Amino acid sequence: MTNNLSLDEFYHEVTKKNIGVYTKEEQAKLRDSRVIIFGLGGVGGMESILCARSGIGHISGVDPDIFELSNINRQMMAMSSTINEYKSVSTEKHLKDINPFLSANFHNVRVTEDNVDELIRGHNLVLEALDDMPSRIIVHRAAQALGIPSISMSGSPPHRGFVSSFFPDGIAYEDALNIPTHGKPISDPAVTQFVHDIKKKRAQYSVSKGAPQTWADDFCSGKTGWIITPIRATLLAAFSCHEAIQILIGQKPLAPAPKGIYIDMDNLTSPVSVIDPECGYWEAYQI
Repeated sequence: MTNNLSLDEFYHEVTKKNIGVYTKEEQAKLRDSRVIIFGLGGVGGMESILCARSGIGHISGVDPDIFELSNINRQMMAMSSTINEYKSVSTEKHLKDINPFLSANFHNVRVTEDNVDELIRGHNLVLEALDDMPSRIIVHRAAQALGIPSISMSGSPPHRGFVSSFFPDGIAYEDALNIPTHGKPISDPAVTQFVHDIKKKRAQYSVSKGAPQTWADDFCSGKTGWIITPIRATLLAAFSCHEAIQILIGQKPLAPAPKGIYIDMDNLTSPVSVIDPECGYWEAYQI
């Protein structure tokens, strides 16, 4: 079918159900937008799908890893047919199947302080879907320095998540999460270790929210990894992409930092809420 359609005809058919939610002018902005996603796992993989299906015209992705069997529970590109394939390669292939006309540029590299500026330049927005805090800091620092909005996310067991939007003229990522590393090189081993240890605090804090103590202890000792369900990953991706699209079409996002979209599916009265932290910042280990 696509062989008989021009690029414009294909795009119109794919996105026409969006019109009415977005105006034609807003959809045109999405078509002209260039988004880069750091991390192509549970959250980032779903973000890439949502961006492609929403009609964003250019999508870049960054991830050095390959798919493993344990990824299948939440990573939308992880299938029996893609095990041992690079996430960047499989994701780009999948998105091109959604939209053969999509402009895409995927990188099989790990983001560092040395390559982050080159990766981000030329994009209109950054979606951060990384699973380690040092890399998150590197990405958000660079985005702010380059004058590009960035979306932050984090997820903690059992069913909690957090999304916030950062702007060049707004609060910095580290300040919003009360991480005292502002201005320090993340490549410094002492800084890296300090930031890595925040995730251990997150694991122990998660016990107070219903996570198993045995898991938290095993995570902190390096015996097991972070636990995450497909539901939590999908919710984080959906809210992150909503923030991104609002920004790209010129509308106000729900949670400009330090505000955050706070998800707790164990909260029977407010499973999702937009919160402005009382003291002006969050504690990174609590989200």
